[in-house]
Amino acid sequence: MSIEYNELLAMLMETRPEFATELYNWTDGPDLPDYDAITVSRRTITLPDSLRVCVAASYSKSGERVVALLFDAVLAPDPVQAESWLRFMTEAQRALSCMVALVVLCRDAQTAKWALTYSAVGDIGCYVLPVVIPSLLANA
Repeated sequence: MSIEYNELLAMLMETRPEFATELYNWTDGPDLPDYDAITVSRRTITLPDSLRVCVAASYSKSGERVVALLFDAVLAPDPVQAESWLRFMTEAQRALSCMVALVVLCRDAQTAKWALTYSAVGDIGCYVLPVVIPSLLANA
């Protein structure tokens, strides 16, 4: 189900890339570095029993990537979905050669607290930043 939300996010961000910045600014993450361009793309990974999609917003300054934000929607605590976050982040960090943060859109505070348990992902410079967006992720 969250793939549909991620596709919607991708369409919104492709139309207006600053939407990624606005969503990120709702988190408690560090300030974004100075940038002059945002590129939005869809990233996919194949898991044994499913295909996972997330949205990526890459920020650059003078043609050099400075940070990438990944976005995933989670409707309820889902350990299988959370396990894909590390893979998304490490693959994005490897491909984009910059710091990566994953913004997890949650529909309630309980799910956001659960997502926060994944907040520091090892020592690879990646972070999970949950944000509660109840109106976006209404009961489906």
